Amino acid sequence: ELVDLLGVHRNTLRLYMKSHGVQRKYSELTNTDLDVLITEFKKKHPDSGIRYIIGFLRRHNIRVQ
Repeated sequence: ELVDLLGVHRNTLRLYMKSHGVQRKYSELTNTDLDVLITEFKKKHPDSGIRYIIGFLRRHNIRVQ
């Protein structure tokens, strides 16, 4: 993680980012697009659960609320 590389606490990094206007935004993705992605993932990996889905989304740099 970035905090480990910088050698600071995560709260320090968040405050620094906030004070400099750096934001982590959610992906601009419609519910329909998200449904399609998850449906396709579940077709390929029917026995996978929510943790695998979250990992799949993270691996593709998709942040959802």
